[in-house]
Amino acid sequence: MSGAFGIGGGVVCTPLLRLFLGLSAHIAVGTTIAIIIPTSCTGAVNYFRKGLVDFKLALAIAIPAVLGVCLGAYATNFISGNVLMISFACLVTFVGVDLTFGLLARLTHNASEESTPADKARYSKTKLALLGITTGLMAGFFGVGGGFILIPALVYIAKMSLKEAFGTSLCVVSIVSIPGTITHALLGHVDYWLMLVMMLTTVPASFLGSAIALKTKDSVLKKAFGIIMLLVAISMFLKEAS
Repeated sequence: MSGAFGIGGGVVCTPLLRLFLGLSAHIAVGTTIAIIIPTSCTGAVNYFRKGLVDFKLALAIAIPAVLGVCLGAYATNFISGNVLMISFACLVTFVGVDLTFGLLARLTHNASEESTPADKARYSKTKLALLGITTGLMAGFFGVGGGFILIPALVYIAKMSLKEAFGTSLCVVSIVSIPGTITHALLGHVDYWLMLVMMLTTVPASFLGSAIALKTKDSVLKKAFGIIMLLVAISMFLKEAS
């Protein structure tokens, strides 16, 4: 999912660690953001090879996002596990509905079709800074990469094509996840052994996902993924309410 859709994979990993491995909410969030680093970097490689990563734009977003991710990660220390996971379930519901019905996909498709190369250079640096801080806060607080925010925003604000938004998003996610991981590690929220074990499969899978995404249409896969996310969200609500 990380390589295919330009997301870090946290929206998948965090709830699964909570639901199937029974980890505490804070450990699930902290361990997930650590796993995101290699998966997002690996996924970005394929997009970079195709010239679909705008490093200048990625840095403009990532620099303010570093502040946001540290603040978001630190904030989890003052939130109970139940509240954190219920909030995350709301986030997963939003992502699931969007992927199932393709709301943002249709909007971004229309925007990318109307954009021109000249449009791409006319983006607001203030908007990019706000986007970076928002993405960072979400990443640190929920243990996600923030790609679900970045991708539609990059298409609208920077007038990117969807595939270039995927690649640039993964680049930003890989940068932002590093300070987020460090902050969570200092708070004792990272299970290092689990992190290393999961990296053995997530890294090659991310590379494969990005390779597939570059060659195929992903509408059917997105809908299936969206339905899975909705089921995960329902499971999270039930678990945290019990």
